[in-house]
Amino acid sequence: MYSSFEAERYHVVCRECPLERLCDASTDAEALGRDHVADTGHRVAVERIA
Repeated sequence: MYSSFEAERYHVVCRECPLERLCDASTDAEALGRDHVADTGHRVAVERIA
């Protein structure tokens, strides 16, 4: 029997510069966003996409 499995993915996008990444774990995505905000003061969006 065939079963499909989709891993969760998270999209991290900076609203003020070209930063855009996909992460496999929410903790990685949140850390990337938090670190970018701390380093630059930019606004970052983190969204679950799958």
